Amino acid sequence: MKGKIDMETTVYIKQLKENKYSNKTPYNPPINFPEYLFGIKELDKNNMVYRKIRELLFEMNLDKDNYNTVKWNPFKELIKPGDMVILKPNMVMHRNQLKQYLTDCLITHGSIIRVIVDYVYIALKGKGRIIIGDAPLQGCDFSQVIIKNGTKAIVDFYKKKGIIIELIDFRNERAIIDLSGKMIKVEKLTGDPRGYTVVDLGKDSFLYDIIADYKKFRVTNYDPNIMKLHHNFEKNEYLIPNSILQAGVIINLPKPKTHRKAGITGAMKNLVGINGSKDWLPHHRRGSYFNGGDEYLYNNIFKEFSTILQEKIDIATIKNKKIKCYLIRYIKKISVVFRILLSRGKYLEGGWWGNDTIWRTICDLNILLIYADKEGNIQQEPQRKFISFLDMIISGEKEGPLEPTPKNIGILMAGFNPLIIDTVLASVMGFDFKKIPHIYQAYNSKKYPISKYKPEAIKIISNNRSWSEKVTDIKWKDSLKYMPTLGWKNHIEMK
Repeated sequence: MKGKIDMETTVYIKQLKENKYSNKTPYNPPINFPEYLFGIKELDKNNMVYRKIRELLFEMNLDKDNYNTVKWNPFKELIKPGDMVILKPNMVMHRNQLKQYLTDCLITHGSIIRVIVDYVYIALKGKGRIIIGDAPLQGCDFSQVIIKNGTKAIVDFYKKKGIIIELIDFRNERAIIDLSGKMIKVEKLTGDPRGYTVVDLGKDSFLYDIIADYKKFRVTNYDPNIMKLHHNFEKNEYLIPNSILQAGVIINLPKPKTHRKAGITGAMKNLVGINGSKDWLPHHRRGSYFNGGDEYLYNNIFKEFSTILQEKIDIATIKNKKIKCYLIRYIKKISVVFRILLSRGKYLEGGWWGNDTIWRTICDLNILLIYADKEGNIQQEPQRKFISFLDMIISGEKEGPLEPTPKNIGILMAGFNPLIIDTVLASVMGFDFKKIPHIYQAYNSKKYPISKYKPEAIKIISNNRSWSEKVTDIKWKDSLKYMPTLGWKNHIEMK
């Protein structure tokens, strides 16, 4: 494996000639590679993703000397026998809200997960644990999403071999959503079988600079009173699954796309899914920019009234007060008409470039993952190993993360540091990373740095010559020219 500096500051991009996935679960390899342990007859000759990730691991100099032999073990320096390894895909939602599109541009595809699981298993040598887990959006039906992206089929394949892979929904509750998108009720979930630990960043949280506004902290579709218990002048707490804290290795498997509240979602934003309770996650501050919030830009009494009504609906739904909920919904419908007719801006729920809250939450969770020990105490040195593989075979643009339009680009990206990766990701997408808050602000973290290096130190290794060498050399003409969400349009694109 390369030296420490190269590992953290190098990002690998592999551009494929094809941009399609296999549709045959459990995404077996196309041939029986020398290192492959199962020697199966049911090969998947159309699974080019398996072959290309294998090539990417070689290009990353991972156990390069043993490549194409039975001894090849690309994760041997990252993973030791006995380790607990977490694979963290993006399982945000079981359906694309743009109904004409499938989920390939929405969630991490199972063919990516399968090949990584195979090489994790090789590294563990039969000793240790493999866990696939995420805390998706509150309305996500986890049982559906693991079928749609093939994760269940992968776990079942291993189970037939006598190998247990844990599949965990890290949420402690979920919302039941009807076909129109309305929240009907909230039900409790078993969550992480190892339990949870409250991790408090206190004054070291990025949120502390705006803590005077803690009563305005919001996340859509949750009781705002819960938020105030965990983020205030005394504390800035997150609820972290113990499986995450006890893991020695985190393998991050994002589905990069545009994002209404954060600009883009990649390696850093994907780590929002390591928190067990969504109502502990500030996403925006209630009210207009001109009234001390960042929910939307201009003062608007109808938007404010609509927000108040939605919060009352959420609380009534959570408390199962159906009649009250129905009446408030009726009133809200009337207010929405006036809101649309009289609004000066279309931004809602912090879905715009002026959101000054969510980037702080994103950075906090990245710090927690790097520096929180098994008991949830923040240490000065990194506590676990980390690597990311970004699934951009089919990505998403425009109104992501829940209504993305497919962008078929055929790219795999990998690296060892989430901030470094996202700096490159934004640039390749065609966005100025200096205008995406959770990226440029993260470089200002001094006590608990997400990366010790600056963008100028980043090196790109790619088969696309336009993206070779320095991230600062990438130009708009050489980028993938993603279309941002409406709330970020004309604010983050490269010049």
